[in-house]
Amino acid sequence: MLNTISARQIQREYKRVLQLANKSKEPIVVMANNKPLGAIIGLDLLEKIQLELVVKQALKESKSRKTKVIETVQDLEKDLQELEK
Repeated sequence: MLNTISARQIQREYKRVLQLANKSKEPIVVMANNKPLGAIIGLDLLEKIQLELVVKQALKESKSRKTKVIETVQDLEKDLQELEK
């Protein structure tokens, strides 16, 4: 079950709510007039979500053969020089 909190509670206790979001590792749904408005998540959960998106994108590119295999340091340096241009 998701944690919920009222928008008014956030106004009064924003520090405690943010601490709870960081501790719980789960989103806290913000409610107003018994309707969900959004969610508050901790920084660890945000990093996890961002990392998962990067991994999914990398897998998608790998499956579609859009990635490049770099086998040597020289290959890496050459690619980095090309990127700088």
